[in-house]
Amino acid sequence: DPQILEQASGQPVTQLDLWMAGTEYCRHQFYLAAQQSDLILVEGAMGVFDGEPSSADLAATFNIPIALVIDVKGMAQTAAAVALGLASFRDDVEFCGLIANNCGTQRHAQLIDDALAGRMPLLANLARDPEVSLPERHLGLVQAHEVREELEHRFNLGKAWLGGQAICDLPKPVAFTSQDIAAPQKLLQGTTIGIARDAAFSFIHSANTRLLEAMGAKLSYFSPLNDQHLP
Repeated sequence: DPQILEQASGQPVTQLDLWMAGTEYCRHQFYLAAQQSDLILVEGAMGVFDGEPSSADLAATFNIPIALVIDVKGMAQTAAAVALGLASFRDDVEFCGLIANNCGTQRHAQLIDDALAGRMPLLANLARDPEVSLPERHLGLVQAHEVREELEHRFNLGKAWLGGQAICDLPKPVAFTSQDIAAPQKLLQGTTIGIARDAAFSFIHSANTRLLEAMGAKLSYFSPLNDQHLP
């Protein structure tokens, strides 16, 4: 969730989508980010190979190493088998290790690590601890602005749990190249576009709104919860 990632990192978050925005746009965003930051984290959506294009496709396109995150509750050696199976599914993506989420004990983590047998690093094991889990409701995560202080508390607990685990041993650097993107035609000059934005309407892709403005549109935000009339 972009809002939670922004609060956790203290940095802006940009959505990347090979289908919606294209390879050139994603390449440009990576290049811009690399001018400002030495560490770039990309959170995949759904399973690593799910969708067309998938998170694996994004990783393959830009040579980004993948850290698998697997809920290991109720399994031990099987978690290693799943991780190694995913790592061998395609030969054009690199898996740098496994993060065992919902891990019960250090013994649980050791069983998984032993089963990996050096074929993949166990980067971290995250506690099976409701105090660390992000707050949820029926359609997903609770929005960051509703639980900002609670999130900070949970971030700090997670940070303390991770400590000096191997997740801090970063993979080799990745080079991102520049990408020239032509300015869009002003096809929306003189157009006003109303956008719902409030506590109930907040999942807005910033790339979309920036593009609309670059095409000449004026954006007018309104609240379906609070406003009586459209602007």
